[in-house]
Amino acid sequence: MTNSKRELLEFVEENGVKFVKLTFCDLLGRLRNILVLSSQLEDAYENGVAIDSSAMTGVGGTDLKLMPASAIMSDLPWRPHSGKVLSIFCHVANIDCTPYICDPMVLLDREVSKLKKLGYTAKVSTECEFYVFKDDPDSGKLEPLDNADYCACAPFDKCESLRRDVILSLEDMGLKPISSHHERGKGQNEIDFEPADPVSAARNYVMFKAAVKNVCAINGTIASFMPKPIFNQPGSGLHMSINLSGKNSTEASRAFAEGVLRRYREITCLANPTLNSYKRLAKNYKISYHQNRGKNMAMRFFGDDVVQLRTPDSTCNIFAVLALVFAAGREGIENKYKLREEGAADSTMFESIGDAVEFARNSAWLHDCIPGELDHVLDTIEKRYTEEQKLTTDEQFFDVYTDI
Repeated sequence: MTNSKRELLEFVEENGVKFVKLTFCDLLGRLRNILVLSSQLEDAYENGVAIDSSAMTGVGGTDLKLMPASAIMSDLPWRPHSGKVLSIFCHVANIDCTPYICDPMVLLDREVSKLKKLGYTAKVSTECEFYVFKDDPDSGKLEPLDNADYCACAPFDKCESLRRDVILSLEDMGLKPISSHHERGKGQNEIDFEPADPVSAARNYVMFKAAVKNVCAINGTIASFMPKPIFNQPGSGLHMSINLSGKNSTEASRAFAEGVLRRYREITCLANPTLNSYKRLAKNYKISYHQNRGKNMAMRFFGDDVVQLRTPDSTCNIFAVLALVFAAGREGIENKYKLREEGAADSTMFESIGDAVEFARNSAWLHDCIPGELDHVLDTIEKRYTEEQKLTTDEQFFDVYTDI
């Protein structure tokens, strides 16, 4: 839903909303929130609600604040109708209520504004894959909900009703999915969204993940967005399509695409920030593009000015990744880069998250894009993958990734 502050406060009063979730996304892509009584919402607008900075970067030391973004609200349809719960996406601010420079929404807003100054606007759509498993803790193994394959139909596709419930919940929340289907893996699904402005698209995706997890939990199943939950089954990706509009948009889109390809290795650490990410990505994944579908390519470039990124996965913070993508694409437009030949690659993806972290630490460009906090984020990623290296089975990985 899109509302002003006044409309939000009226909605809360008229609909018996008892609690409000002040929601934000940390720099590792995890959804976080603080629950407040609805009576405290107006004060939250004026003065914010304090949080420890470790909620954003994993490193404490200073206080930050959550400031409700009045245009971004969702009624949570899976909650009881008595004592309704509302979710309001928040900006992260400094203790004096000024914008926190590494708030992922601020990073993305800044890059979208810079692109607009060049005369271009963008729409973003997402295609997200995820697995659904039976909730059977006593079995000691991961068991997909069905054995169906690509575009299967019921009764072989046992996830069909879950996808329907997710889509209905998303529509109740004011979001706009356009299609869904069973994917290639056992119990694997995909839901696609219509294009939206970049910030809305990122926020919709984060709320989509919450809807999937909650609807599955209500139905006695478990949803997983981890990139490779089962060794011998297809991985799950997050495909992001970007459509530019403006003067000479085709030429600009090609320059944008080349800019992203040139910075792709620097973006990788944030787009694929876990050890499990590299169980999905083949080590021979090429930093290249193709017009048509193909294996092991980083990007598709469509004839209708659409750039589609194919390597990111759902462990990422989509706000931060899109911010980096727009920064790289803008660099391509400003420098009038010529798009390389189809299939041409000057490098391949990293073989591990450790290699990606090391590369990111030495990137001056990346430090400029995420000022002040990049090293903290990389430290957190490094700590997590160090712990992940001790894991040996799919089930152990799955337990670690319950918050993804």
